[in-house]
Amino acid sequence: MDNAIFDFILYFFNLVILTLGVFAGCGLSVRLCSLAFARLSGSGSGTVFDVTSIIGTPIHELGHAAMCPLFGHRITSMKLWSPRAENGVYGFVEHSYNKRNPWARMGNLFIGIGPLFSGLGFVILMLWICFPMQWNDYLVASRALISSEQASAGELFSAIFSLLIGIFKAFASNWIRSLLGMIVILAVSLHVSLSWADVKDSLGALPVYLIMLAIFAIPTAIAGLSESIVLTLRLFNLRLLSIFCIIIAFAALWVLIALLVRLVIALIRAF
Repeated sequence: MDNAIFDFILYFFNLVILTLGVFAGCGLSVRLCSLAFARLSGSGSGTVFDVTSIIGTPIHELGHAAMCPLFGHRITSMKLWSPRAENGVYGFVEHSYNKRNPWARMGNLFIGIGPLFSGLGFVILMLWICFPMQWNDYLVASRALISSEQASAGELFSAIFSLLIGIFKAFASNWIRSLLGMIVILAVSLHVSLSWADVKDSLGALPVYLIMLAIFAIPTAIAGLSESIVLTLRLFNLRLLSIFCIIIAFAALWVLIALLVRLVIALIRAF
């Protein structure tokens, strides 16, 4: 009996981590990169955020908006982009829902993290349009790694690094298309991070999500499906992570750019 309870708790914990862990981890990573860039760039980051918001903010807000109808929420007001941000807010999506409906209440969780989905989809679209050969090579490499039982995180990061190098090399064959793709992806990666309001809304819906997840976990555990479900979710998460890491890499590139600019300024002042 004790083993059965422990196995269920472990199964439920795996479900929570495998359904929310990747999104939370990637959202936090991108957010930390955005904050690090702002801190390293100082007052100059404001101009960068203003300019990139023209592309990044509509993608961010569309992520919120696209999730609303899926969970029975009605969009009451929406602004995809404002040229003058107030308190760093360039856009917003306001929505209403029936608070007695558990599905709609749980929807706040996914509406809050919606920009991760829209940002991911848009980055994939730009890679497919502007860097088709590099994107195809990355897909082949990542699929091979995922299907391999011996695959390691280092090999996955190596594939991502090869993709980034390939993107820079693509400028030699078609610099206009490559420049367009680079600008758009960089803009999206800087604005796909979740705001505090997004996180607050998501956390508010977390208890409802956990209850509904428990309702799913109990019968599947009794039916002996826990191992197969966890294995399927792990494979899905690995595939998802292999793509999410691309956004994280571009977000980290902003930090690298800020570090290089800061270094150049320091060298100029030294002389």
